[in-house]
Amino acid sequence: MTSLLILITSLVLQLFLPWWVIAPVAFGFALWKSPKAGKAFGSGFLAIFLLWVSLALLKTLPNENILANKVAGMFMLPGLRFNWLIIVFLTGLIGGFVAGLAALTGFYFKKIAMKDKN
Repeated sequence: MTSLLILITSLVLQLFLPWWVIAPVAFGFALWKSPKAGKAFGSGFLAIFLLWVSLALLKTLPNENILANKVAGMFMLPGLRFNWLIIVFLTGLIGGFVAGLAALTGFYFKKIAMKDKN
């Protein structure tokens, strides 16, 4: 449930705000909903990984992967036929780690705040 909330909210907000809006979104939803640290990281990572990979595929497939192949060339990847898939996967990993770590931070922030109340 938390993953779906992060995914939908990030999708809408990324239309108007910079890419890093995923971090406060993941932080906030993990602060509010996550019961465990592993679930917090997993929900943030999964939501943004799926979102960014699907958006990258929606952008790269209609133009025959021209930009993704050029980016792969900048990273000096070997001349494989599917270099663009590596770039799409790396895009998802980067976004997923940012959101996962932000969600984990939100969970631990909640844990510390609740500890101080007791």
